[in-house]
Amino acid sequence: MMEKQNSATILEALDGKKGLWQDLVDYLEAHYNHEPVVTREGKERSLTIRYRKGGKTLVTLYPKENEFVVLVVLGKEEVEKAKATRLNKNVKEVFEKARQYHEGRWLWIKPRTKADIESIFKMLALKRKPKD
Repeated sequence: MMEKQNSATILEALDGKKGLWQDLVDYLEAHYNHEPVVTREGKERSLTIRYRKGGKTLVTLYPKENEFVVLVVLGKEEVEKAKATRLNKNVKEVFEKARQYHEGRWLWIKPRTKADIESIFKMLALKRKPKD
């Protein structure tokens, strides 16, 4: 669970994207036993939240002013499964444009709709099966 102070600050900055952010965070807390690790990175000391377990990152969130970015890194096998997964238009476009590296793809997704968030849930399920 993220500290209340961090959560309140993030929600305030997200403004119109609050609902999407909350849907994503609620889902992560309900379906995964990953601890959010909050850090500040880069020249601008931007807030970064990684959901990690056992040294492996499930997803990384980058909250910003009026938006947020979700980084999902898919391995080789996960990329193949994702090709057969029904994704909404925005997330599918991000997936198709992502460079294919030897070890997989890095998907930088800016969620705009609830359908984007639901497609992100599908991507996360390819990485690690959610608990019921």
